[in-house]
Amino acid sequence: MEKSVVLAVDDDPVQLEIIKTAASKLEYPLIEVIPAENVSAALAVLDDRPVDMVLTDQRMPDGTAVDVVQHSLAINPLIPIVVMTAFESVEDAVKLLKKGVRDYLVKPLRPQDIQQILISSLEWHRREREIQTTTTTPEDLTVSGGSKDLAPSFGETNAESMRRALSMASRAAGTESSVLIHGESGTGKEVMARLIHAHSTRAAGPFVPVNVAAFPETLVESELFGHRKGAFTGATGEREGYFQRAAGGTLFIDELGDIPLYTQVKLLRAIQFREVYPLGSETAVKLNVRIVTATNRNLEEMVKDGEFREDLFYRLNVISIEIPPLRERRLDIPLLTERFIKRYARQNNRSVDGISRRALNYLVRYRFPGNIRELENILERAVVLSRGPLITEDDLPPFVREEPEHPGDTTACDDEPLGEEVSLDEQIHALERRLVLAALERNGGNQSKAARELEITERRLRSRMERLGIVNPY
Repeated sequence: MEKSVVLAVDDDPVQLEIIKTAASKLEYPLIEVIPAENVSAALAVLDDRPVDMVLTDQRMPDGTAVDVVQHSLAINPLIPIVVMTAFESVEDAVKLLKKGVRDYLVKPLRPQDIQQILISSLEWHRREREIQTTTTTPEDLTVSGGSKDLAPSFGETNAESMRRALSMASRAAGTESSVLIHGESGTGKEVMARLIHAHSTRAAGPFVPVNVAAFPETLVESELFGHRKGAFTGATGEREGYFQRAAGGTLFIDELGDIPLYTQVKLLRAIQFREVYPLGSETAVKLNVRIVTATNRNLEEMVKDGEFREDLFYRLNVISIEIPPLRERRLDIPLLTERFIKRYARQNNRSVDGISRRALNYLVRYRFPGNIRELENILERAVVLSRGPLITEDDLPPFVREEPEHPGDTTACDDEPLGEEVSLDEQIHALERRLVLAALERNGGNQSKAARELEITERRLRSRMERLGIVNPY
């Protein structure tokens, strides 16, 4: 089996030995580590032989990672480069990402982290080489209407998993196929759906979002398909459903897993025959609409449990897109932070133009159970409360600075005072969050049992979890 060649650059021989040992324990891919103790030695290796990956320290006696990065990219821009950095220097590492670095590792190095970054980077390198050697045409790289890949319009991303999601969305946009977007609450499923619509042949038509969980079960059918006057008590006039309002455009159905079983039958018929019967009407209304759906629930498990129709699942799951949670794309946190600070400083007429390194470090290590939505809320609050041009750690909520090491560990902060400056609402929010997490932990993540213990309905528990920014950690 052919070996992958990794250039490891660090002026500390101990660190180089840790890297070599971690690589030697991998059965696949087989890796040959070439050590270099300074920039000059690293550049000599790059000039002398081809390598498949570069792992470099940020600062060395005769130069910096920038020197290695620039030289490597000049030789072969497809070589994945990973920078090793101290935690305080994460902000500097992020700047290197914009110069072409693929990822970074925070010291002290752990063998499992090294192995993970080696595997993911070398696999990425292999795929990129395959793509480069495959013949493509301009049509393969665009969607209908001549629009380019969705990544630039979505914003910058340094996460490979997010690039894959955007690539899939780009290819799906120009088709009429149904798209099912998976992702936790707050990851940006509706944003992705809007991007697909904007790059489709239906872009001139309406984009109509509907959150099924926002309606009582008895009204879901009426809201989706519409009703005629007198169809039920309180129906004093005719009402168009969301399907009719989306005519010529895209209907985005969020929280798909919350559609009642009896409504799923009619939804399946609407998709199959491209027509709906409003409640109280015997006349079908023809449909001209593309359907994009989203869920944060495991529909495959719901199908097995008889809670979701299998035939409907396969009708809607033609193209599947997985949006990664923010904790799996931490490299994007500084980019999103910069964007949100600018947005809310402008909206609130505040002279805030950045964030301190310590505050950014807190954000980078926080797990963000509420994902991008939670990050956005935290930064809006910080911009409003900030007393100077930079957001500091004092402007961040206590739970960001004092998060337990494990998401299910609710005891770590129970006896710690929240501080005199914390409002009553924040204290109630923190207490409610701990109670819900504790109930989930005691019941092994079973939301039905946790809801019964808390003496609320499962639907209300899910709503509360979303409001509190809780993602089931089990």
